[in-house]
Amino acid sequence: MRLSGKRALVTGSSRGIGAEVAALFAKEGAKVVVSHRLSSPHKEEVAERILKEGGEALTIHCDVSSPGSVSEMFSEVKRRLGGLDVLVNCAGLSDRSLWTRQIGETTLDMLKSVFEVDAFGTFLSIQGALPLMGRGASIVNIASTPALAGDADGLAYASAKGAVVSMTRMMAKSLAPNVRVNCMALGSIRTTWVDWLDAAQRDSYLSAIPMRRFGEPTDVANLALFLASDESSFITGQVVVVDGGEVLR
Repeated sequence: MRLSGKRALVTGSSRGIGAEVAALFAKEGAKVVVSHRLSSPHKEEVAERILKEGGEALTIHCDVSSPGSVSEMFSEVKRRLGGLDVLVNCAGLSDRSLWTRQIGETTLDMLKSVFEVDAFGTFLSIQGALPLMGRGASIVNIASTPALAGDADGLAYASAKGAVVSMTRMMAKSLAPNVRVNCMALGSIRTTWVDWLDAAQRDSYLSAIPMRRFGEPTDVANLALFLASDESSFITGQVVVVDGGEVLR
């Protein structure tokens, strides 16, 4: 029960990594806010799963790219929980058509669509959470290894995640010692994007990973738990890579 008594908000938690983080946090004793867009087809499933397993959860609809929606979400968090101890920024845009766009094919609108969710959404969520946080609170952001090491695909995504890395380091300095801010840089984690790959592409990705497997959402959730808990009370401003050793190559 490493998060016993903690109040945690996980954005983008209707499925995938966010859902696993929310479920694990509840299992470890946190009261969890499951946040997702109104259009999500998995709206209440995560909260229902947590409640069935004996945890505490509530759902709040939010589009993190909308300042008004984010403001409403944190007003509701304040009303229902009174404050916040942990924020995990899992919300991100997933668009197959953007992944393989080369530089000449990438428009400013494409970049904006990713930045609005991944970068600006992270900023707005942190900005909204801070007035509800006290000393000892923790913020966990999500970036990706292409933002650190580069890649042939995913220009828009890596650019937005690069902004998240910079935000993490800047905010860790300015918010210490009251609030810790860390970031998980994810490699090839098995989420919906894996379905975009054909057999040859999957083999290519796997051959580049020393651990010879894709990461699982639970691998990410376990690290998020550590960074959110008091076990990491002397860790802030760090970008922790979760990639099975891929960037070592």
